[in-house]
Amino acid sequence: MEDATGRKPAISRRRLTFWALFGTVGLIMGAAYATGFASTTNTAADTNHGDATPLLGVAAPNSAAQYAGTITAPNPLAVAFDGYYGTIAAPTDMFEVDLTGNDPQGQALTGTFYVDLVLNNWHALGLDATGTGQWDIVELGWQEHQCDAGFAGNWTGATPQQMHVERVDAHVTFAALAAGHKYCFGLDTATSTTEAAVLAAASGGNVTGTVLFRSSLASSPTAPQFTATVNRSA
Repeated sequence: MEDATGRKPAISRRRLTFWALFGTVGLIMGAAYATGFASTTNTAADTNHGDATPLLGVAAPNSAAQYAGTITAPNPLAVAFDGYYGTIAAPTDMFEVDLTGNDPQGQALTGTFYVDLVLNNWHALGLDATGTGQWDIVELGWQEHQCDAGFAGNWTGATPQQMHVERVDAHVTFAALAAGHKYCFGLDTATSTTEAAVLAAASGGNVTGTVLFRSSLASSPTAPQFTATVNRSA
């Protein structure tokens, strides 16, 4: 008679260990997919939503990002040219963050949030090691203001952040954004006159404001493109 209560063979223990590992990986991947992360989709595609390709088994289904839908990109940046200067004809409301609603689970948004803005088309601008040098200067003066009543077409009282576009840095963060409000982010008007004034006033090479200076009158450089994310800080 077979002993049904005896010690399991080594191969069975190995199978159990394998399936335990498989289940653990599944739980870890499920947690990764469920983290709160929201990004605009107007400039880049990330089919894995920030996760690496699974090495073992099949990843858990995507959970809705906790702050999905809070951020939109209503207006792409339009750049024209006046001589060497790239110009922005009107204040550009490029990103809007609406913290007045509920999360995907139906809970009211509460607490304090932050927004990250990142330049995402390095190669097209000629700013990587193999770039073509389309731009001599790309300095971007970002503005943020509370826009509960909608974008008013100006940035009076806005909070500025300077994005120095170089190979090691092209990123700004706007923090302390309270739930229950809407916020707008963008670049103000830029003309050859205002940009020349910014360069003339630069102290020690530190530019504060928007300057888009192309390397050749014969070139039509690609406009900068951006990704924005929103997350809760407290």
